[in-house]
Amino acid sequence: MPPAATAEPHGLGTSLPAADGLAKALGTLPYAADLWAEGLLWVAVLRSPHPHARIGAIDTAPAAAMPGVHAVITHADVPGHATHGRRVADRPVFARDVVRHYGEAVAAVAADHPDTARLAVAAIAVDYEVLEPVTDAETAFEAEPIHPDGNLIRHIPLRYGDPDAVGEVVVEGLYRIGRQDPAPIGAEAGLAVPRQDGGVELYTASTDPHADRDQIAACLGLPPEQVKVVVTAVPGATGDREDLSFLLPLALLALRTGRPVKIAAGREESFLGHAHRHPTMLRYRHHADREGRLVKVEAQILQDGGAYADASADALAAAVSFAAGPYVVPHAVVDGWVVRTNNPPSGHVRGEGAMQVCAAYEGQMDKLAAQLGLEPVELRARNVMATGDLLPTGQTVTCPAPVAELLRAVREHPLPPAPGPDDDPDTEWLLPGGPAGAGDPAAVRRGVGHALGMVHMLGAEGTDEVSTATVKVTGPVATVLCAAVETGQGFTTLARQIVQDVLGVDEVHVAAVDTDQPPAGPGARGRHTWVSGGAVERAAKMVRTQLLQPLAATFGMSTELLTIADGKITSYDGVLSTTVAEALEGKELWATAQCRPCL
Repeated sequence: MPPAATAEPHGLGTSLPAADGLAKALGTLPYAADLWAEGLLWVAVLRSPHPHARIGAIDTAPAAAMPGVHAVITHADVPGHATHGRRVADRPVFARDVVRHYGEAVAAVAADHPDTARLAVAAIAVDYEVLEPVTDAETAFEAEPIHPDGNLIRHIPLRYGDPDAVGEVVVEGLYRIGRQDPAPIGAEAGLAVPRQDGGVELYTASTDPHADRDQIAACLGLPPEQVKVVVTAVPGATGDREDLSFLLPLALLALRTGRPVKIAAGREESFLGHAHRHPTMLRYRHHADREGRLVKVEAQILQDGGAYADASADALAAAVSFAAGPYVVPHAVVDGWVVRTNNPPSGHVRGEGAMQVCAAYEGQMDKLAAQLGLEPVELRARNVMATGDLLPTGQTVTCPAPVAELLRAVREHPLPPAPGPDDDPDTEWLLPGGPAGAGDPAAVRRGVGHALGMVHMLGAEGTDEVSTATVKVTGPVATVLCAAVETGQGFTTLARQIVQDVLGVDEVHVAAVDTDQPPAGPGARGRHTWVSGGAVERAAKMVRTQLLQPLAATFGMSTELLTIADGKITSYDGVLSTTVAEALEGKELWATAQCRPCL
């Protein structure tokens, strides 16, 4: 007899091919920009050419009269809430009396051809009275308010230890972090389809579909159950995807026309419509003793939130909380402000707030090292935090924090060899720019730098982190249902590995995401690895118990005495030994679980 086939390794610790890898390679994976529907209309959005202006009148008649135009809408056509926002709902669906940033949405058109829609938008006449814009965050404190809620969005003062403490060595610095845009490979796109119940379905690359659904429903004046968001493939995401300034006109026009409507933004419109990383100005003063141990950190942080508040309060909280970095600081005096300006809105971009302060405090550590005559990595090693240390927020680091070990490992890791004149030209790819570019070995100088940073993961300012997942097993095939959006961080691979590890099944599928599933929260900061991964694990373990209970009862033992490994179920004493496939034959098992790690 031939030897029994050995099960392929699977589960955590093994490498799985990406579930959508083949479709991506073949170009068959459907993104929102690829979608089509019978009777499709195209949407174009009219955006303000001024950063600040008062609107006198909007004449849509020339656009509405154009052949092929099916609808033109403005602020007057919004049936529900006139404003939206994830944290603060102060951003208008369409500008009404005033525009507050260049590119703000003023009107939208649905037409039977994208060129017709663009021509119709250009035909809309808007009477603008141009106003003086506030473009400098420092002047926003004294400037005339650009919003009824004022220019100051939030101020956070942080005091820790003795504010009068002084170190023997002091270094100062002023740092400016400019506006940044992640510019994902695919710009915003979406398809909206009206439903028979008076609602609408939106197909788009949302990274937080339930939050988007709730905001859209509020602006449409509909209950959430009449709005469904179906997540398509995500063409890159380093923060929020599919800004609602694109999705809301889409949904409104689908309901107005009773037809499917589609939008596909170009790169310029994408830059105008979605939120960017907060431009930040940072003033720092670091105090240390002669041995290089930090005594006090003083910081003033000013963030430009742009025209609307949205999530700026969250970004400021992160900046202030991590203003001293991953270092032990006995005393801290930090003030943070975020203000409104007439610049484009700032919002969630991965590591919001924490990234800007990292550039500043690490610049300070290099300055301090130079003044003390220490190697920059040695100065950092003398100050890094560890488990049990206190943060300037007063919180204790209770989790593993092997910062010193990480720094040591990076310092000791060998650098790749620099290509020499006799090496294969392909080795020039090791250098910036590549062959025939800046990577010419004769034109490149190599240097080594070390830097540390930290970013929040869960429960910022008491946020309730929760995710729900369902695991279903039918025979030898398992399916995971979880509204955690795959943005390239590898969640679908992790979910498959977890189920393989817990249940011993090889074939695991992760279902597409939509808002008919329970919420899983935003795809931010890698939180799905912990929160949604935890929900998948709990659900899989509940199915595991359902699978093992009948076997355990037959042999008069508890399920804890049975193990699943390499596709086999074995008892502690070896009396029971069967395959997972045999145990699952003819069965359909499922369980739903929540993970709420911050409680």
